[in-house]
Formats: sequence, C-alpha cells, structure tokens
Amino acid sequence: MDTTRRGFIGAAAAGFGFAAAGGCRHLCRSCRPGKVALQLYSIRQYIDKAGMAKTLEEVAKIGYEGVEFAGYRNHSPAELRKMLDDSGLAAVGTHVDNKEFGFDTRNWTVDPEVLKRTCEFNLSYGNSLIICPGGGNMPPSASWSAGMDGGKKPLSAAGADFVKRLCDLYNKGAGLAKTMGCKIGIHNHTVEHAMLMPDGVSYWDYFFTNTSRDVCMEQDVGWTVCAGVDPVEQYAKYPGRSPSLHAKENGMGPGVKEFDAILGRPGRPGGKGVDWDSLFKATDADGVEWYIVECERHSDSFKAIVPSFEFLKSKGRV
Repeated sequence: MDTTRRGFIGAAAAGFGFAAAGGCRHLCRSCRPGKVALQLYSIRQYIDKAGMAKTLEEVAKIGYEGVEFAGYRNHSPAELRKMLDDSGLAAVGTHVDNKEFGFDTRNWTVDPEVLKRTCEFNLSYGNSLIICPGGGNMPPSASWSAGMDGGKKPLSAAGADFVKRLCDLYNKGAGLAKTMGCKIGIHNHTVEHAMLMPDGVSYWDYFFTNTSRDVCMEQDVGWTVCAGVDPVEQYAKYPGRSPSLHAKENGMGPGVKEFDAILGRPGRPGGKGVDWDSLFKATDADGVEWYIVECERHSDSFKAIVPSFEFLKSKGRV
C-alpha cells in the first residue's frame, strides 16, 4: 500500500453496534461462494470525477455484486447505505488503518471506544468486515518493496518484537469486534511474506499461527505470487479465515514497465501469473464468499475493471 493509498483511506467514526458475529467465515450463510465485488480504490480517480453515487450505479451495471470501500469521501453512513441500496450493491468490506481498531503500537494497547465508533459506522451502512491493508502493521526497518523480487529478508529484533506484539493486539481487537458485530483482519502485500522472524518463519505465517480464528485473512493473491509464495497453500494452512480475497494479477515490482493490471494477463516479464483454476478449487473448498477485484492501473477509467470482471465471468465466478 503506497502513500497515495494511505491518504485515500478515510477514518471511520461514531457509536457502537451490538449484533453478535462468529468467526471469519460465512458473513452470509445463505450466500453462494465466490461472488465478485470491486475494491473502489481501483477507480479512485474516476470517483473523483463522477462522484460516489454515479460510480456505484455504473459498477453495478458492469455486473459486480458488491464493493469494498477504501475511504468514504465524507459521506455519512446513511448516504452510503442509500447509494448502495439504489445501486443494488452489497457492502462486502472496507480498508482502514489499524488505528481505527483502536490500536496504539507505541504503548501496545487497544482503545475499545475507538473500535466501537468504527464498528458502528460500518454497521450503519451495512458492512461488518473491516480489514487493515498495511497501515500500522509495518514492522520497524521493513520496506514496502520487500519481497517484490521474490527475495526474503530477516526482520530486526525490534521488527520481530513488533510482529509478536501485533498478534496480541489483533487477538484482543478481534475478540472485542466480535461482540460488536464486526470482524477485523489484515490484507497482505509482498512484505508480509518476505520478512522473516528469527526462526525463519515469515511474518505472515507467524501472524496467522499466533492469532485466533477470529482474525480474518484477506489474501491479495497477486501480491502473494509476486512474493514467490503459492496463494493456494494459504487456504489449507489457515482454513475458515477468509470471507474475501483480493483478485489481482502479478504485475508489480522491478522490471515491470507495461502492465494493464487485468486479471488473466500477468505483467511481470518472464514471471508467472496466478493459477486461477487451482485457486478457485481451494477457495471454493474453503468457502471464500467474495472475490474482490483490485486493479493497480487505470484508476481514472474502467479500462481494467471491465475485462477483469469478464475474466472472472468466463471462469464461472458470476
């Protein structure tokens, strides 16, 4: 997640909801698995021009069934709910900095009141899945570019201690969020797979081995492949923790000059793309409910999100 994306993500606000929620899987027990949604970060510049309401209507016309937010453009929960209802789209998640979970990574505490406000804001417009895509999860001395070349690097002692303490925050935060009717979790880039704990275990594997099943996993399969890791394996290793995944191609990192970020068209020269057929088998078996398309190019148009939707449709996901 680059600085532009961090700036795009808006803070949630206000109140507290009390609906009970259990585990990460099955946001909707009656829903079929593998529906297709769009991460709105993909078309952030288009939203700047067209506005949120018009954009949601057009996204629905493409065939998408849901959206994941990454900022709210100063819209209230009531406004967001109306726009979603008018377009017929479901709210399938949102991305926030982990400060919105009430996390303080200096004092290693969780503020329940902050988490209450975040949960109520989301529940008010119909969302219960709140994911941190890196903001506040980065260990000291780690870099966003770590692992883009498939390489691995050891964490510093301070970095390893950070990851251990972060697990404690997520365990506590997820337990609190559950009582409020929400689920929280993390989303990966390459760094989580590339940075190694002192025993050689990756940040990602340590995190999901040492957090409860209430801490959700939103895997970005494009970034996982970019890091040289098999995304299919993650669902066998950490079953039942993935209400959603990010559908993305492996096209980022050194040596990538021309890449349209369209699913089914890997952009890394000489590199491999996502093995979608194997992935679908694993995610269907695991009960992943939403494939959330995220495109890292063409944020001012639908140039990437339309053919990406059509690719998933050709694979029977729609």
